[in-house]
Amino acid sequence: MKRVIAILCFCALILSGCSKTYKDIKVTSFEVISITPKGLNQVDALVDVGIYNPIVGFEVSEVLGVLKMDGEPCVDISTDQLVISGKTEKVYRIPLHGELEPGFNPLSLLKVAQTMDFSNFTADVNGKVSIRGGIGKTIALNDLKLGELANKN
Repeated sequence: MKRVIAILCFCALILSGCSKTYKDIKVTSFEVISITPKGLNQVDALVDVGIYNPIVGFEVSEVLGVLKMDGEPCVDISTDQLVISGKTEKVYRIPLHGELEPGFNPLSLLKVAQTMDFSNFTADVNGKVSIRGGIGKTIALNDLKLGELANKN
């Protein structure tokens, strides 16, 4: 019995020394591959997002966000479920679906699509993170500066 307790204490000590949390996950890069208008108020985009994940693999579902230009909401975004590999830094190609905010001028978005200058864009994104079908937690990433992330490529 003492061996079992000693082994459990040893395992707990090792795991606590190596503990990383979801707070250590970082978005490292951002690149727009394509933007496709869908009617007058919707848009689809394909983006590459670099993610550093020092913990185990996980799934992200119920992803919703807001793209802001000069601090003003311009596009509500969503995507399908994502599977993020564990203990890697990897670029993921993600299809986004967007709906323009009422009052936002779609021509502004077309200008951005031509120049690919995202220096005045930020994004707020949240999603439910779970470990392979397990219990999840909703996390939020706010004020992601897309211009800075795009320049890291």
